[in-house]
Amino acid sequence: MHLVTELGQLARRRPYFVALVGGLNALAVISLYIIYNERRHSVTFSPDTIAPTSFSDALRLSALDHPNNSWIPLALSSCVFGMPTHYAPCAARTLPNLLYAEELIYPDFELREPYFAKEEHRQRWRAYAGSDVEFRQRAALNNGWVSYKGQAGQNIVFHRVKYEMGSFGADTWAAQACMSGLVDTSPIQPLTDADRAMKVLPSALVALSPDSYSFQHYLDRVTHIIAQGLHLVRGATTPYALTGRAGQKTVRQMWSQMGFPESHVLHSKPVAAETMVFSCRAVLVHPWLSSRTLELLGVERTSPPSPTRNKVVYMSRSDGRAANGGRRVVNEEAVLRGITELLTGRDKGEELVVFNPDDFTDVKELFAWFAANVIAVVGPHGGAMFNHRWANQDILVLEFMPTTRIAVMIWEEASVLSQIYAAIVVEPTEKDGSDMVIDVADVVSLLGQHLSVAEGEDPLRKSYPWKAKELGFR
Repeated sequence: MHLVTELGQLARRRPYFVALVGGLNALAVISLYIIYNERRHSVTFSPDTIAPTSFSDALRLSALDHPNNSWIPLALSSCVFGMPTHYAPCAARTLPNLLYAEELIYPDFELREPYFAKEEHRQRWRAYAGSDVEFRQRAALNNGWVSYKGQAGQNIVFHRVKYEMGSFGADTWAAQACMSGLVDTSPIQPLTDADRAMKVLPSALVALSPDSYSFQHYLDRVTHIIAQGLHLVRGATTPYALTGRAGQKTVRQMWSQMGFPESHVLHSKPVAAETMVFSCRAVLVHPWLSSRTLELLGVERTSPPSPTRNKVVYMSRSDGRAANGGRRVVNEEAVLRGITELLTGRDKGEELVVFNPDDFTDVKELFAWFAANVIAVVGPHGGAMFNHRWANQDILVLEFMPTTRIAVMIWEEASVLSQIYAAIVVEPTEKDGSDMVIDVADVVSLLGQHLSVAEGEDPLRKSYPWKAKELGFR
């Protein structure tokens, strides 16, 4: 009845519509209604701005040469019948100076739990996975696989607006910060006559995530904000980014690699722009965002065979370089001897290298060296372990963790990149401490089983209620 009523109303407003319907079958009538309904409920655009189709088609065009299209999110850019009112195209309609809004529906996926040397390590890890509130909000462990379902992101584009810093600091872990649950667009306001003194930039992207200056949180958060929204700021001019305080040298270089030279990275200040992209509602863990980040950084996920790809890289926290203390391996020398003896016994020309970031002049050299040389990354949980990303997807990542500091972020990132991941989870040497004694036999066992395994089960797989072969499942 609702359909008939709306078609009748449409016919009264369009005299020629009745005659047209008379020559069409019912399917055609319904198709015309759907098209009309979508246009009627679509987000409106200012007539003197970029055509809306250039936005709604931007994600598809940006992904034409993307090697991991199977994980690309579905972009919904029109508020149509049946769409939840909190989806971006519907919710954003009341926002001032709105140019465009899209809801990104990310494909569900599953990650295999880590490999372990001992069952007690598995049970410790599973206990954490079942009790950590933040982890359980995004994932669920079942029969050795962890599922990530129902993830969505939002991109909103504004025209001629300014961003005023909120009441919380740019690098603060607040509920309203970028990628936190209560993040909103209230700091984005239309330009007024009182703002005439402000320089209006052509285009800007908001990337004010907590601790954005740090290597770890630039990688796990800022890069996802950029990867999710960058297709909406690509244009004739280089975009600007609004972020927190200036980062360390490596972070500054990664900004440049991702398309934002240092002069275009603005730190904790009000910004005005003709076009401003808000992509702070970005997903924390997803294979598309991780692979898209590597693509933007210029990192090859698979490199041709190389005679130099024979190195096990150890990430020490005993050399004084760690930004925060703890998680030292007390018997590190014994662990390194055990690894060396294993590699010698394998007689494959493999060697152990202790990582030293000072050996690299810039991130391009770092990325290239990992791609050409590394077959495994081993060490205690810490920021240096994040360098596994620059190696091929067939490497092994072996992480040591005390029960007082179990974490899943390196396992998640390695797994969404299809890298093999194993963990050793032990009690700390002191109560409430984080230093560890690692059983050398556990290290040797895991390296022996998983090092340079040419073919193995992919730790990443699709998740869907229906498993028929015709849908691509085996």
